[in-house]
Amino acid sequence: MYPIIVFALSLSSLVVSRPADNSAQEPLVFTNATISSGDFSYTGIRGPLGWAGLSDENHLCSVGTHQSPINLDQSVGSPPINPRVIIPDGYSDLQNLGTTVEAFAVGTTQLAGKVYQLKQYHFHSPSEHRINGEHYPLEVHFVHQAADGSRLVLGAVFDFTIRNDITTPFVYTLARQVLQIINPGTTTRVFNLRFAEIINLFQNTRLFQYSGSLTTPPCSEGVTWLVAQAPLAIDTSSYLYFKRVLKFNSRYTQNLLGQENLIKIAVDQFRRGAA
Repeated sequence: MYPIIVFALSLSSLVVSRPADNSAQEPLVFTNATISSGDFSYTGIRGPLGWAGLSDENHLCSVGTHQSPINLDQSVGSPPINPRVIIPDGYSDLQNLGTTVEAFAVGTTQLAGKVYQLKQYHFHSPSEHRINGEHYPLEVHFVHQAADGSRLVLGAVFDFTIRNDITTPFVYTLARQVLQIINPGTTTRVFNLRFAEIINLFQNTRLFQYSGSLTTPPCSEGVTWLVAQAPLAIDTSSYLYFKRVLKFNSRYTQNLLGQENLIKIAVDQFRRGAA
């Protein structure tokens, strides 16, 4: 396991100067049959502590022992060889699902001889994974699936820089359009997306690898996670645009891999105390 890459050094190879703004795109409104806000949330009884009670399919949310997100440190392994990632530049239809901002995407990631098809990417604020105990302002998940049904998620966190004119073009471009979909059930087409920094991050920098779960219901396990050890740069205005739409959509940090689910531990403690 390699130590965390020093942030100041990583930024010089992963970010470029701020790109020019795109012209605003008009939002398109869809029915719930097209875009579902879902039955779960991040607040109250439909929040993470109550997900298992929303559906029988969500039972792993409260009893699973390999749940995500987790705190990533030197106890978590790394892939022997970095993946090969292909994501073509172009446009995406960015959607507000009510629980996240998501875009369907095409591309592939090859890891250990298996090819995974990119299905979508979406965002969480604050970051769901922690690195050495530290949260970050924003996290993106690139969700893949292989022909045999197995899942792979590439995760990257974003952090602020001292120079606010340095940012990651991919997130900067999306942020300039995200306020077009401030209402759940809307979508907007975003052009001129560039994925070079994303591809470089996963192909050429140090990664964490572990077997975890989806971070939303039904919390299915057996998901291969590759999370970059170094954060990408984000400027303050881009983060504020995303935060205004995402608000708060982060699941709490789960227990150590293989250890008992935190919800089950809490229930058992309550029962002992009430006995």
